[in-house]
Amino acid sequence: MVAAFYILLLAGHLGFFDVLYFHIFRCRLRQRAECQREVLWHTVRHFIYASQFLAIANLRFHGAALLFLLLLYGADVFVAWSDVWEETDSRRSQAGLPRGEYFMHIVLSLLIGAYLLSVAQAIWPDRVLPTAVIFDPPAVPALLRIYMTGMGIGAFGFFLHDLAGWLRFRRAQATSLSAA
Repeated sequence: MVAAFYILLLAGHLGFFDVLYFHIFRCRLRQRAECQREVLWHTVRHFIYASQFLAIANLRFHGAALLFLLLLYGADVFVAWSDVWEETDSRRSQAGLPRGEYFMHIVLSLLIGAYLLSVAQAIWPDRVLPTAVIFDPPAVPALLRIYMTGMGIGAFGFFLHDLAGWLRFRRAQATSLSAA
C-alpha cells in the first residue's frame, strides 16, 4: 500500500488546493444558488476522501471486508461522474470551469486512476484471507501516516462544515422563496 499511500497523499493536496482556490476563492460556488447541487457533490466527496485517508493510512482489509473498499471506491466514481455531469449547468453563468481548474481535474483524474490501480494490486492477495479489518499501516514514515490521518479528520470536519453550510443555504433560499 506504500505506492497507493503516496499517490493519495499527493492527490489529497492537489484536491485541497482545487477546493480552496477554485471552488471557494475564485468561483465562490457556496454563495451561488445555481451551484448548490455541485456543492453537495463536493461535500459528499469530502466524506469519501476522509474515509480513504483514514483507511489507507491505518488499516488493511481482508476477505469480505474488501467489499467496504469496493463500495467506497464505487461511491467515489459515482460522485466524480455526477460532479462532472453537474458542472456544465452549475458553471454556465461563469462561462464554464476556469482553464486551470479543468487542467487540475485532469491531473487529479489521472492520479486517482493510478491510486486505484495501486490499491487493487496491493489488496489482490488479501481477498483470500479470512474476513477482517486490521490495524496495519503501510511502511511509510510514522509522521506521514499521522499527517494523513489528520487529513482524514480534517476532511471529515470539512464535510460537516460544508453540509451545515449547504443546509443553511437551502433553508435561506426556501425562506426567501416563500416570502416572495
